[in-house]
Formats: sequence, structure tokens, C-alpha cells
Amino acid sequence: MASSASSPFFSIVVPCYNRADIVRETVQTILKQEYADFELILVDDGSRDNTREVVAQITDPRVRYFYKENGERGAARNYGAQQARGQYINFFDSDDEMYPNHLRVVKEFLDQQGLVEVVHTGYERLDGQDRVISEMYEFKGSTNEVLLHDNPLACNTVFVRRDIALANPFEEDRRLASAEDWELWLRLASKYTFHPIRQKTFCLREHDGRSLNTINPEAVRVRDELFAQIVSRNPDFARRYPGQLPHFVADRYTFITLTMALSKQDRLRTVRYLFKAVQQDPTVLWRRRFLASVKHLL
Repeated sequence: MASSASSPFFSIVVPCYNRADIVRETVQTILKQEYADFELILVDDGSRDNTREVVAQITDPRVRYFYKENGERGAARNYGAQQARGQYINFFDSDDEMYPNHLRVVKEFLDQQGLVEVVHTGYERLDGQDRVISEMYEFKGSTNEVLLHDNPLACNTVFVRRDIALANPFEEDRRLASAEDWELWLRLASKYTFHPIRQKTFCLREHDGRSLNTINPEAVRVRDELFAQIVSRNPDFARRYPGQLPHFVADRYTFITLTMALSKQDRLRTVRYLFKAVQQDPTVLWRRRFLASVKHLL
């Protein structure tokens, strides 16, 4: 099925920053989709390399390029969503590989289930030698419940109906970087059902430049403090997950403590966060991350 220039079914939004070396390869994997009714929106988030020149050599009419001043991925994704013309938006990262079935399996699901608000697929993580590190497509519980404790959903996983995406943008605060997707998934999960498709449709390739591999302990502290504050202010979260806010906030504090304990920095502050976690939810004392934090402090 060919793409309609005015209203494709899917809009794939790919933020990129200094990705001239890989953006062509990423685009090529996306253009190999078995379901072809889509547009690809490349949002150049203030790149300082020759990303613009590389993209200019791509002639497929489904590819739309936009340049904006640097504002981090959340802002770039929101900008791309505002340009989107598709019924569903998929936010895809510029350093990952989309498999040919990615759009097809989602379209088949929506044809059967109707135009639900949020749907997600599965994926696999590969190392530099294409060896499988892990697979994420079977959860023990519902996705809505899993998200309360962890974020197994790579941003590439989730498809959001455009009206829902526009009404629920990513937080653009730079301090939340690398958790802005989890915050949005929790916000959406507080109001809608996440519908899973238990098939792998892309891969994450681990490399040293991934943001989650480079974040420093102080940035983790600031990020997770802010994350806890944002969730605490969300009345939909309190309604959807009654009594779970203390548990969630305590988990954010123990993530901070473990990161700080492993870095061997500021032991006093680390202890303070352990106490803050216990004050929020005393049951945190028996959780693995709390015990690991204490172990690395000793």
C-alpha cells in the first residue's frame, strides 16, 4: 500500500542530534517496512555535524526533515508530533534498527481491535556482535502494572494515537532526560490501557554512546527527584494506582542511593536518601535495591 501524501496511517518521529554517521542506515531500515503507509519525520535537534546534508541525499518522498534549536529528545519528539499527519505516532530513536514487520503487526492489531489509544510491540537488545542480550515481549502482568515498577518499554515500542499524543506531550525539562519516556508512559497508563503485541519488531544495539550508559550520579539524583515530584503532582496516577505513590517515590530514592553508593561519592547524602526512602515506604527496607545500596556503602 502506498503512502498518502496528505494523511498516512503512521507517523514515525525520529529525533537526531549529531547522527550524520548513522542516520542514513536508520532511515533505510525504516523505509523497508512491509506496511508502507507512513511518513518519516526526522527532527534534527540542533546538530552541529552534517546531518542536514546527509538527509538531503535521501529522495524517498515519505521522509520529511525539520531542523530546530537543541532542546533534548522530549522537545524534539513534541516538535515532530506537531508536524505529524498520521493517525498514530511512533517515536523511534536514531540509533536503533526497525525490523520490516514493525508497522505491519501494529496495523493488523488495530484492524482487529479498533483504534485504541496506546499499543506497544516487543523488541530485543543486541550487543556489538549481534548477540541477543535480552528480549522484551512477554511481561508477567499487564503493561499498566509493570510500568509502576519499571520501564521495559523502549521509546520505539509505543504507538500513540495522534490526538492522545498531542494532548499528552513529553516533559521538556532537560533534567528529566533519559526518563522522559517513562514519565509519559506512566501518565498515559494512568488514563488509558496499554495494549501489548507480543512480537519483536526492532532491536536496541548497545553502545557506549547510549544516554543510559553515560549519565552521571548527580544527574541521576536530579532526574529521579524531579521524576518523583512530577508523578506526585499527577492526580490521574493517584486515581489509577491508589496507595502506590509512596512505593514509587521510595523506589526513585533507592535508585538514587544505589547509583551514588556504586560511585563511592558523598556517603552522607547517600544515607540521607536511604532515610528518605524509608520515610516514604518502610517496606523498602526489604527490597533488593535498598539492600544493595547498603552493601556498597559498607
